[in-house]
Amino acid sequence: MPTTRTRRLGFTLIELLVVIAIIAVLIGLLVPAVQKVREAANRMSCTSKMKQLALAAHNYEGANGKFPPAGSGYQFCQTPASGDTKGFNSNGLVLLLPYLEQEPLFKKFNLAESSATAPSAATNTTAVLVGNPATNGNAALASTELSIFACPSDNNPALGRLTGSYYGPSAIHQGAATSYDFITSDSDFSTCNNWRTSTVKRMFGENSITTPASVTDGMSNTLMFGETTRYHVNGAAFAWAYRTWVMTGVDPGTSNPGINLWHLPAVHPTWQNPPYTPVSGRIRTWWAAAGSLHSGGCNFAMGDGSVRFFSESVPSTLWDQLCTMSGGEVANIP
Repeated sequence: MPTTRTRRLGFTLIELLVVIAIIAVLIGLLVPAVQKVREAANRMSCTSKMKQLALAAHNYEGANGKFPPAGSGYQFCQTPASGDTKGFNSNGLVLLLPYLEQEPLFKKFNLAESSATAPSAATNTTAVLVGNPATNGNAALASTELSIFACPSDNNPALGRLTGSYYGPSAIHQGAATSYDFITSDSDFSTCNNWRTSTVKRMFGENSITTPASVTDGMSNTLMFGETTRYHVNGAAFAWAYRTWVMTGVDPGTSNPGINLWHLPAVHPTWQNPPYTPVSGRIRTWWAAAGSLHSGGCNFAMGDGSVRFFSESVPSTLWDQLCTMSGGEVANIP
């Protein structure tokens, strides 16, 4: 009888396991590389957006003879005697919209009236709210999510944090968070009109009227915009369309110098109990926090329009030198 040969029609179990193991190893090698490429692209996009913000500020200055203020008419500041008589609670980022290809949105804002209601803990009672943001349209516009104010590395959503009587533009509206804000002083919270009365100024602040000539430390040595996360544990976040409770702007110097601080540098007995577990991407330092989800540091736009990436290892003394615009220091930028 003739013999017949049998053909094997598949893999044995051992062969299949070997193939799966090889694929798993390849994926394990590939994923970190893909993540690095994605983060490099995100960081490049973030740099580009900050560059656009800096150029928009310069275009505004060219049209108006001065840079935009960080905001005006704050009602959350703690010394009403030196504050404004009119409450606007505005953010100067709104003034940059026409220079960021957002002219139609800009025209919808009522700049003659307030951008947000006074927060529940408002102290500056001498500043009377101008108009009602809940009815003048400004509060409704505040929930608009804009790509230009979103760093793609930050996985915190723009919406969800800025609500309620402390952080929302009104009791019935919510705001969209921004990944970028003006370099200001966190003293804008404790002192109304702090920029006008301070002897050592940042480029921006409440009611600031900075010109290029007033930046005597040099535009290339002075910070203009900084990154922040869209989730603040101490506070909520910064809104691009308005300012209310503890929304002063970015300050990597002053009380808690540094960036990417996921926990309070000083131990606070109430805030330590129960013990808090730091979460990367959720700033827990004081309210003027600078930080990002970029590895090892974050971006800052300089006064000359350039954008630089600063490491977490930058010493605190350098942050103070870079923040001030007329301190007379010689900043040795690494």
